[in-house]
Amino acid sequence: MNLENPVLVDPYGSGVLSKDLPSEFERLRLLEESMDPTTLGVLDRLPMESSWRCLELGAGAGSVAYELARRCPDGGVVAADIDPRYLDAEFKSNLDIVRFDVRHDDMPAGDFDLIHCRLLLEHLPEREHILSKMAEWLAPGGWLVVEDGYWFPPGDSLYPEIGRVTAALVAQFESQGADMRWSRRLPSLISRAGLADVDVAMTPLYLGQAGVTKAFDRHLRKTIDQVGPVLAESGLVTEEDLAGAYATAADPDFLELVVTLVSSWGRRPVG
Repeated sequence: MNLENPVLVDPYGSGVLSKDLPSEFERLRLLEESMDPTTLGVLDRLPMESSWRCLELGAGAGSVAYELARRCPDGGVVAADIDPRYLDAEFKSNLDIVRFDVRHDDMPAGDFDLIHCRLLLEHLPEREHILSKMAEWLAPGGWLVVEDGYWFPPGDSLYPEIGRVTAALVAQFESQGADMRWSRRLPSLISRAGLADVDVAMTPLYLGQAGVTKAFDRHLRKTIDQVGPVLAESGLVTEEDLAGAYATAADPDFLELVVTLVSSWGRRPVG
């Protein structure tokens, strides 16, 4: 596998999700806070053993990779990211951190008992090809877990000002190659990749006062804070749209279903 590729080009490296932005680490930590309970709940459904060898793709700020390293002390975890600057190489001796571009680089076939990625493939035009590659990297009996968001049509919102901003956010991501609704196809694609025991779970995520999903509210607000100036500069929204959205979201009774996190998984057959 390619551990140090000096020509990697991150499609978000100089854009709205760049790790050069001072707010990006906090934004990723809020993402972890909002979505880790779902991810760890999915992992709890798998027959995980302490000897498993795991691959965490798009490891981000590292929380899932660290948890896998805790759960698999007799195995190992590869935390792969195109820009691994936020990852702690000293966290545990069974954690390896690699600089890796999943669009172009490769892993050994049949090498992993578990492969997980979250909010990664939705941003990559090569997503279906990458999913097929990941299935090949699984050992017989190994599990693939993919999680991506399904963004509800902004025009259906009861709050036009919120709808305009979320529509602009989706448009910005899609201009960089994302597909914010592709996760509807995830279970079918995992099955087509030859995996068995395919299952799916969906977790609704809200903007506003929504109990346990309040962490997602903070994450999405941080994302809008970070991306908003770019959206206004590009003409996707106006400053008035942004101000209106913030004013609406400040209402204590405001509640908006924005996205569902789709988690789907399957097992490579043995034999």
